[in-house]
Amino acid sequence: MNRRLGSSFVIALALLLPRLADAADPTGTARTVGSLLRELSANGVDVIYSSVLVPPDLLVPAEVSSSDPLTALRQALASHHLELRQIAPGRFVVARPAEDDAPATQEPMPEVSVYASRYAIEGRSLGVTQTMGNSEIESVPGSSDDALRALKALPGLASNVSARPYIRGSLSEDVLVRYDGITLLDPYHLKNFQSLFSAIDPAAVDAIEVFSGGFPVNYGTRSGGVINISPPSAGPGYENRVSASLISAGVSSIGTAENLPLEWFGAIRRSTLDLLEPIEDDLGSPRFGDSLGRLRFKTENGAWTAGWLLLDDQLELGGADDNEIAEARYRDEYFWLARDHRFSDTVKTRFATVVSTAERRRSGDVNIPGVVMASLRDSQRFDRFDLTNDWTYVASDASSFAFGGEFSVSKAVYEHVRDVNIDPGIATVFGRAPDDSLQVNADPEVVAFSLYAANRRKWSRFEAEFGLRLDAQDYEERGQHSQWSPRLNLRYDLSPRTRLYASAGRFTQAQHVEEWRVEEGQVRSDPAQTSVHSILGITRDAGAGVKWSVEAYNKDWTRVSPYFDNLLSPLALLPELAPDRIRIAPGSSEAAGLEFNIRAPVRDRMNAWGSLSWSRVADDFDNDPGMEEGDVLRSWDQSMAVTAGLAWEGSRLSLSASGGWHRGWPRTPYELIAPSGGAPGTLTLARRNSGRWADYFTLDLKSAWRWRMRGGEFISTLELTNATNRSNPCCANFEGVAPGEPPRIDADAWLPLTFNLGFVYRWRRN
Repeated sequence: MNRRLGSSFVIALALLLPRLADAADPTGTARTVGSLLRELSANGVDVIYSSVLVPPDLLVPAEVSSSDPLTALRQALASHHLELRQIAPGRFVVARPAEDDAPATQEPMPEVSVYASRYAIEGRSLGVTQTMGNSEIESVPGSSDDALRALKALPGLASNVSARPYIRGSLSEDVLVRYDGITLLDPYHLKNFQSLFSAIDPAAVDAIEVFSGGFPVNYGTRSGGVINISPPSAGPGYENRVSASLISAGVSSIGTAENLPLEWFGAIRRSTLDLLEPIEDDLGSPRFGDSLGRLRFKTENGAWTAGWLLLDDQLELGGADDNEIAEARYRDEYFWLARDHRFSDTVKTRFATVVSTAERRRSGDVNIPGVVMASLRDSQRFDRFDLTNDWTYVASDASSFAFGGEFSVSKAVYEHVRDVNIDPGIATVFGRAPDDSLQVNADPEVVAFSLYAANRRKWSRFEAEFGLRLDAQDYEERGQHSQWSPRLNLRYDLSPRTRLYASAGRFTQAQHVEEWRVEEGQVRSDPAQTSVHSILGITRDAGAGVKWSVEAYNKDWTRVSPYFDNLLSPLALLPELAPDRIRIAPGSSEAAGLEFNIRAPVRDRMNAWGSLSWSRVADDFDNDPGMEEGDVLRSWDQSMAVTAGLAWEGSRLSLSASGGWHRGWPRTPYELIAPSGGAPGTLTLARRNSGRWADYFTLDLKSAWRWRMRGGEFISTLELTNATNRSNPCCANFEGVAPGEPPRIDADAWLPLTFNLGFVYRWRRN
């Protein structure tokens, strides 16, 4: 069976599986109480319960409308004659009301052993992670076609048109993205072209948990942050979904077979941008598609899970009259098989194997008269095999252990050919050679492994976790490296509603073969990047659904891998062909900041959120006299930022608004000097990133109208991005120039007002 036939088979299988479920009367919702419990666990709230009282298929009634997970859980439990009792700061237990006597004929409930630290070993951090449930994601404007777009509402994340965020000053590539516990190396569409969309269909998400720093030792290989995505869990029966918008169209299905211990989820999408009128006349014809899903077969002591993620892009960008024209083809495939097994209430394990492949081809031309003439032909192929094994052991009510390891083999094949001819005067300004042509063939490969262990202990109000991680890589003749990463997380409950937490640790990041700097002909692997994270924070649940937190952080990179940046324009279609492309190799780097975050209900059915952050991220070149002196701000430094949002949900109509403001990102000032006294016109640059663009502001709006019908519902949505049509300057682009004249540079801006109209129809059977 060839690869394409196999891909089509798993997609078709997921969409046909609803036939396994028997028809029944609709109940109007498939949300389970278990999803509320997982959301609370991710937010640092322990809920102890018996699976006899709260079975996996226990549903949340449709009349439960609160967006606060704790309030929604209380309401859902009350509808099932259960209650939530607080037994300690941040800990609750599900029980029957005292007056709710069981009938005499009822069989006695079997004894169930539960442990207070049960959730502590399932990924919840001692610090405060930023977690967004499915309902919160849906309320953020711009997230209808891309779940990761909702992360712009969180503090500490900087982004522009790209779906890939910068987390606390780190490069966007330094962020670990995981889905269903599986590492995804590059789950974005339009790679190399700003990664405008992620491959994560909103229908495929139950919750997104973001670690901005201080994450536990089981998360490795990346040092900037973690985006951990949980797939949806199925209730009884099934739910099918059809959606279409001006960006994409797709179908999905989720459900549980009645006669088999089988759950499924599957989604497939295709872009509609190439079928409809493009946003801009010169956008070209971008086309992309993806499919994401999993099959989960439950057994007595666990479950088997088979999953997949497929991405396929075909791009033609730029028009015949443009200075830049590019074509690209991308195809990424992930297939995984995992086994979750619980040996007892105190010991469990997860084993997973992942096979992934990727093919990427790019070509294009740049023709700016008097500035640069260049062409590019680039081909890449990646193959990767991963094995992971994670264990958890609850030694007592006060102590738990987590340990495990990972083994991977990665291979890459590069073919890179470029012809670049830069005007000598322009080349001198940017420190480039007039002829920057290069032909490279490279085939790096690496065998890597990691081991980690952590112990977590609890006292009455104090909790601590110490972990240690070992990572090692063998690039054969291209280098061998190893790194130790100790990490410490602390938490102290000042009161039942107020929590103080701190974190300190070392984080390392080895170079992936997918990150080979082929554009400079890299020969040996880089030593792993090394950073030290320090965090101190306080969070409070003020009651009535009001929660706030304040967090201070510092991130020191003691070793930084070189990276490339474009001085004038980050939006070039072929950035390696632009004359303003430079290599940056700092001796060290530092990011520091303070963040305030709050979420609160304003009134019934209306919720608000907001964040305020101060930060600074800079590269230091004091140890390299050949580079710039002192420290230089990174191009995505965001010294002050404010985000705020408001969401209201009625019985049929829902409205939301999200506003964002931040101080302009750094820019390199320039001056155009006209010809004088027979001397040709020229361009001069000030110190790199010594200026700033104008402040950035956007107001995004979303409305949705819901028609409920027997067995399902129809939802229409309208989203406006940059609703005020504000021109947010971002970049300076070279234009053609006559001989002897200075180059012409035109300012450009981020996206203008754009809108997205779509609909969703879903129907259910339980």
